Amino acid sequence: MGQHPPGETPELFAPGVVSTCKEHSAAMFTPDGTEMYFGRMFPAAIYVMKRTDGGWTEPEVAPFSGQYTDLYPYLSADGRLLVFSSNRPLRAGEEPRGRQLDLWIVERTAAGWSEPRHVDLAVGSPVRLGGPAVASDGTLYFGQRVESASHDIFEARREGDGYGVPRNLGSPINSDQPEHSPYIAPDGSYLLFSSFHGSQGRSDLFVSFRAEDGSWTLPRNLGTRVNSPWKDEYPYVSADGKYLFFNSNRPSHLYESPIPDGPGNMYWVDATVIEAMRPAGNEP
Repeated sequence: MGQHPPGETPELFAPGVVSTCKEHSAAMFTPDGTEMYFGRMFPAAIYVMKRTDGGWTEPEVAPFSGQYTDLYPYLSADGRLLVFSSNRPLRAGEEPRGRQLDLWIVERTAAGWSEPRHVDLAVGSPVRLGGPAVASDGTLYFGQRVESASHDIFEARREGDGYGVPRNLGSPINSDQPEHSPYIAPDGSYLLFSSFHGSQGRSDLFVSFRAEDGSWTLPRNLGTRVNSPWKDEYPYVSADGKYLFFNSNRPSHLYESPIPDGPGNMYWVDATVIEAMRPAGNEP
């Protein structure tokens, strides 16, 4: 995009081109760096840009999006799957599902993206599933409303051609405050997510590392150099592991006041800020 890579202080990503104060996701690049996907609000749709010999194309609605409310896209590290939330009908001829969002997957084929496939999860209805993420072994992570009307992060493991019953990650990932928009490292070694628990005022980005026994370490706030007093959410690490992208409604030169709830802009920062949070030795 013609920008100089950022250091350990977040910078606006592609201001005026990608960041237009309407975005509702991070920037997600394919491993070869030739395509970028992201979500926008008003209307809620998933967009794509492609790199050509003449530079990057203008953002356009992805071929599988644009008819329904499509939110929270997440591109797998190998670029072969894209998971997203949508209110599209589960069966042909039915009406859209209003505010109820289900998870859907498109798969890369020789002819392009497949038709969206509904992810059948054994969850109650109505429910709003959002902020999906997928690990290399196919495990899905996502945010789901719970009885308290808050949000927790769940995981659903692959079982045959489908998924098992989702499991609430529980403590220490989930708290009495909302947790959502997870990012899982491809090898499952760490989890990034957004939480209101112990934040600077709105949601902050946190990281938890997987311990040797498979448990999660106590989540750590990425700190004031990354987070702001406003909403910081939808983390995503580039396939090469170099950059952390995320969404924030913090004030910027594009919009001098905090952007109203919903959309934001995209920011990027050197991903070494994640490793700096790793506990030393046997520290929990």
